[in-house]
This record gives sequence, C-alpha cells and structure tokens, in this order.
Amino acid sequence: MPAAALSAVILACTAPAVHDGDTLRCDGERIRLFGVDAPEVRRGKKPAEPFADQARDELIRLTRGRVGCRPVDLDRYGRIVAKCWSTATPDVNAALIRSGLAVEYKRYSQGAYAKAEGEARAAHRGRWARPAR
Repeated sequence: MPAAALSAVILACTAPAVHDGDTLRCDGERIRLFGVDAPEVRRGKKPAEPFADQARDELIRLTRGRVGCRPVDLDRYGRIVAKCWSTATPDVNAALIRSGLAVEYKRYSQGAYAKAEGEARAAHRGRWARPAR
C-alpha cells in the first residue's frame, strides 16, 4: 500500500500484542510507534538495554483496552509507522515518552513530542531519574 494511502486507514484492535516499548501488532499488522524510540529488549545473546522491560510493560499497560492507530509511513522493515490512541490515553506515543521509559525519535518526529520528553526530564521519570545517593 502506498504511504499516501496509509493515512486514510485506521487500524483498530483490542489489547494488541506488544513486542517491545515501541512496537506492537494490531489487526494483524506490525506497528512501530511514530516518533518513539524505546530501549531494545533482549535479542539472542545480546542483553536488554536499561529500561527495555519497563518500556514494554508500559506499552502493554497503555494498550490494554481498545486501540486505534493512524498510519503515517512505512519503515525500512515493512512495519507501519503510526500514531496511536487507546482507552487509557488519547496519545499512546506521547504517554510512553512522558513516562520517561522512551525518548522522542527526533530524526522522524521533528520535535512533535518535545513537550512530552521535557515533562519526563523535569519530573525525573524513567531514564531521567536522578541516581540514588
């Protein structure tokens, strides 16, 4: 499907399968959250990055009810890149960044989630937490 035609589609599902902190499967489609960069989960012998499991768990929490996603592009792996919402939040992408467990992927989002990341930093959430003394 051409990228321009994607924006007219809305993918909807209930409790999608979550792979990691920025990827899920909804309505049979692999979806990468637009503008979100979450730590990588364990792959083979390579250990998970810090906060990877927490980011995955937060995405699961944010997507337990009904979920809708509006595609904006396709990535190089053939996944749909989308902005999503759920019964838990009107903007899953921003909520995940606001949690401090993921950061804005500025290369693609061009500052669309700067406010959400700023809130996480200011509140010292997730990866922005101050080290214990």
